[in-house]
Formats: sequence, structure tokens, C-alpha cells
Amino acid sequence: MPTYLSPGVYVEEVPSGSKPIEGVGTAVAAFVGLAPGGPVNIPFRVSRWGQFAKVCGDPNVPGNGPFMEGAFLAHAVRGFFDNGGSSCWVVRVGGSTPRELGGDVEERSGLFSLAGIDEVTMVCMPDAVTLSGHGDGTELTALQRKLIAHCENAGNRMAILDCPPGLSPREVSDWRTSGVGYDSNNAALYYPWLEVTDPLTDRPLLVPPSGHVAGVWCRADAGYGVHRAPTGGVVGVAGLGFDVTESDQPELEGAGVNSIRPFPRQGIRVWGARTLSSDPEWHYVRIRRVFLYLASSIDQGTLWTVFEPNGERLWERLRDQVEHFLSRSWRDGALAGETASDAYYVKCDGETNPPEVIEAGLVVCEIGIAPVRPREFALLRLSRIAADARPQREPKTSSRPA
Repeated sequence: MPTYLSPGVYVEEVPSGSKPIEGVGTAVAAFVGLAPGGPVNIPFRVSRWGQFAKVCGDPNVPGNGPFMEGAFLAHAVRGFFDNGGSSCWVVRVGGSTPRELGGDVEERSGLFSLAGIDEVTMVCMPDAVTLSGHGDGTELTALQRKLIAHCENAGNRMAILDCPPGLSPREVSDWRTSGVGYDSNNAALYYPWLEVTDPLTDRPLLVPPSGHVAGVWCRADAGYGVHRAPTGGVVGVAGLGFDVTESDQPELEGAGVNSIRPFPRQGIRVWGARTLSSDPEWHYVRIRRVFLYLASSIDQGTLWTVFEPNGERLWERLRDQVEHFLSRSWRDGALAGETASDAYYVKCDGETNPPEVIEAGLVVCEIGIAPVRPREFALLRLSRIAADARPQREPKTSSRPA
């Protein structure tokens, strides 16, 4: 305790018992795929394209850099950084060529190595088609299901999936609804593949869109926040494998497929933000990501409650802390409602924590939120005036003599 030697007023800074909840990061991607160099099944973090190229460069042909025939990991990572990504984790799987792949689906997925990296919020597998052996689609479906299950089990991330290459809009819609039948809150599917220039041949090459889309997600997060629908222009792309038209869009949207479309004078844009969930509550990517963001932030920000005496004092402190965080999120635009009470509620009292819950060593805090839903359609009303309803002008009279 300080020693005061003279009369006066003294101010002491006293730390509070619990710190305010801070929002977790939302713009960290993970990529699983093939590269000619780098550690195998050991995740490593990169913050710029040059760092990735140095780690995964071809040791036998340095001029090729991290690019490898038949593999798309390098294209995905470059598309990620070109479109606004700033940090990602990379898992290189397989050998130095696609022909050296071995093991079962679980081993080839490389996902087990990402389980302990909490900061990852989106996962892409751009080489899923190659890793599945270009077969009848059964192993591709198995790999993508593994990716979806990984994200659902982690509880804080979403899978960005690629459609198979070479499918028309009708074919990809059929593949989605009658073939694989994915149904998940934690996954989003994008179509079609993107045309880029292959550094190995200097010729056009179609690549899966997930890496570029992950960059667009991160750009939206950095510019507006996780509550903004992750749509926008895609850079570094010369064209598309298929041009999605206005008439194609409804069928693809109904199947939960997010389109990437060309627009006159606006370039190529991500034009969809839906999950693969059949539950109307979770149709939109932004709503699911807002929920994951809030849940992860509250989970990490309330670890101090462990081993605290479970009673009224704890409930009040926990309730105040969560309400303060949700109030900030509401003011930032992540939650709907004219007032705070319309946007969220927090309940942590004797009703949510009866004696049997306390005896079990638990504290239950019930939280309800009202996320802002995206506007997908604009309504334009046109009013036309019938010709016979227009006001008639008086005929002009001439001042000149006849």
C-alpha cells in the first residue's frame, strides 16, 4: 500500500476483477493442399505471399516457385492475399507430386493438424479434387464432408467449398441437391471456377474459387466488420469457367450455391452469401459468422469465471460483462433493433442456475441475439401516367394578323 506523507487527495488505479470482453479475430484462413516443397502435415503461418512462396517453393526447379502442375494450393493462397487476406495457416499434404498421394481420406485431408489452432475462422481445401483422385466423386464428397465436420466440431470456423470443375449451372445445381446433399450451418459453396494465368505455362488455367473468396471475406471483415455480407469484386481473375446469368441465379441460390458473376463495368464479383443449411435461421453466411464471432468472443472473455464462487455476485458480474460486449456489438451494427433490448438479452440468475446446476459445478448464462439480416432483393415501383390522364396544354394563340 502506498505511503502518504502529506494531507491531500490521492488517486489509485485499482484493476477490476474481470476485463471487458474483446472481440476475437475473424479474418484468419487455413488452406490444405499440395505444394512442391515445405513441411508435410505441419501447419505454418504466413502473412504475405512471398513468405509462402519461400517455404513451399520447388526445391528441384526453383524457377517454378510454389506452383505445381495439377495442384491449386499456390493459386488459392495468392488469390487470398490479392483479394484482401492478411494472415493464414497452410497445411501441405501429400508428396512432391500429385502421383505420390497415399493413405485414406482422413490422412490426405490434413485437417487433424488444424484442430489445435484456435484463431482459424475459415478453411479451404483447393486441392480437394486432386486429393480425391479424380474419381467418380465419392472421395471428393468424403473429403468435403470431412472438412465440414471439422468446422462444425471446432465451433468457431466455416468451410469454403469449391464445386467440381467443368459443370454447367444446371449440372452443379443437380450435383448439389441430388448428389451430395450437404446440409450444414458451417459451410458455404461457390461456383464457378476462375480463370487465371498459369505461371508454369503462361496460358489460361481454371482454378477453384475458395482462396479468392476467402480473401473477399477478409476484405469485408477489415472494411466493415463480420456483420457485412462477404460479397464484392474479385481481383486477379481474367474470366470464369462458366458465366452465370440472371436466369441461372435463382436455381443456384435455391440450391445454396453462391455465384461468382461478371458485371458490365464492375468486373467479376462474388454475388451470393448463403450457407448450405436447410434451416431458415442459418441461411446467410453473415448471420452464422456473427454468431460464431460472438460465441467465441464471449467464451474466451469469460474464462475468469472458472473456479469462482457460484452465486449472485458471480452472476451479476458475468451478466454485466456480457451485456457490455453485446451493447458494443449492437452499436457497431452487428445486431438488429431500435434499442438494446430489441437487439439482445442476457439472463444469468437463480432461474438459469438452480441448485442442481450449481451442484454440478456449472454456471449457465442464457443469451439471445437478433442479428441483422442481409438485403438480397431491392423493390422498385414504377408509376406510369396514361396518355389521356396527362394535363392538356392550352393551344398557343398567334399575335400576328391572319
